[in-house]
Amino acid sequence: MKVKKGFNEKAYELATAQHKLELLQAQVTNTTVRKRKAVQLDPNTKFATISDVQKAQVEAGGKEDTAGESSESDLPSEAEDCIVVASRRGQ
Repeated sequence: MKVKKGFNEKAYELATAQHKLELLQAQVTNTTVRKRKAVQLDPNTKFATISDVQKAQVEAGGKEDTAGESSESDLPSEAEDCIVVASRRGQ
């Protein structure tokens, strides 16, 4: 009985250690160095616009260009045009 309990405890410790290892590996892959590029401003403006920032991100390779793309799944279908919040069965 004591041997079985010892094996169960070791198996639990091994499983938690493997889980921690997976979490740490995920953190390492998510904290990669991101490429940066200075935003080129129009000389006649004081601040950068959102499109200027997005353009600089695309040029740096940090983001993909999604400016002109829209998928059909983003647009609601006819069935999704209205949302029923509450209804009464008697009426």
